[in-house]
Amino acid sequence: MMRLSRPLPARRRESTIALINVVFLMLIFFLVAGTLTPPLDPQVELISTTAAEHAEPPDALFITREGQLRAGGKATDAQSHVTALRAKHKGTGALEVKLAADRALPASRLIEIVAALRKAGADKISIVTERATE
Repeated sequence: MMRLSRPLPARRRESTIALINVVFLMLIFFLVAGTLTPPLDPQVELISTTAAEHAEPPDALFITREGQLRAGGKATDAQSHVTALRAKHKGTGALEVKLAADRALPASRLIEIVAALRKAGADKISIVTERATE
């Protein structure tokens, strides 16, 4: 009597569908979890610095080279901007205003705007710059 070996079962091919699903879910997760920032005002060229922390300017108050204040693409003034920020943040804690000034703006005009923001009730004022390429 001759013994024949049993045929080996055929190997199942690994499906790439599972891998595609995982990659797709990761893509969706990072799209949802990532922070979306509004685009910079196209009429403002930011001041350049060589040593600056990287941070996006959400709710920034832009100042054009002519000294016009713009928030969300619309013209505004210091008092209106501070009032809108207070309403948005519901008066919680110190109010910080982020200024993104055009590099051609005269320093004297920048000082006037900072004084107007202080007078309007801004507790902290930060100047947003862009990192210069070396």
